[in-house]
Amino acid sequence: MATAGGSVPYRTLSTSDFIKRFSALAQTSQFRAVLQVNTLPFTQNYNPQGGRYYDDLSILCTNASLPGSSFSTTENLQDYYGINQTFAYRRDFDDLNLEFFVPTSYDTIKFFEQWMDFISGPGQTYSVVNNGSPKNTNSFYRFQYPKSYKCTIDIHKFNKDYDTNKEDILYTFVNAYPTSIASIPVSYEASSLLKVSVTFKYDRYFVNRASNS
Repeated sequence: MATAGGSVPYRTLSTSDFIKRFSALAQTSQFRAVLQVNTLPFTQNYNPQGGRYYDDLSILCTNASLPGSSFSTTENLQDYYGINQTFAYRRDFDDLNLEFFVPTSYDTIKFFEQWMDFISGPGQTYSVVNNGSPKNTNSFYRFQYPKSYKCTIDIHKFNKDYDTNKEDILYTFVNAYPTSIASIPVSYEASSLLKVSVTFKYDRYFVNRASNS
């Protein structure tokens, strides 16, 4: 603790102090993303045997970002002469970015494309005039009501020894939906695993700091 004069007290740290703090650092490679997509009306197309497609998405999710947030602030110059004060009035959330491996069935690409189509889809909302064909030059987009295309996403971050110590953190994203699918380069060069990256918006997230899921 700093003294009133602003000086920092001297402290000697032993090797055991460093070992205690640095021997139990979290790693980036243990996590699970769970997209609760069973509320979407077309998910059954991807689990015809009655399975849970969110399990497939969870296993295929290879990259995720733990979210960041910030406050929008307003400035107050009136209360104290010569002093600028700021106050928070809104919490702003970063986008959620998830990356998925693409199986040979291309189901992950098909699924997120269908989700985007469902949100704005010509395939869902064609009028009789354009004969229901996406090729029709008179086709138009009509957006669905938000409640029908939003879902909950959980990011569960844990450690290798989670089975024994149950230390973790769980982020829950409320009313999430995809806003963009990144372009996927393909080429005749040396092959690598195909991945699709999806960006999500959401209303807010909250943190269960000791989920013990």
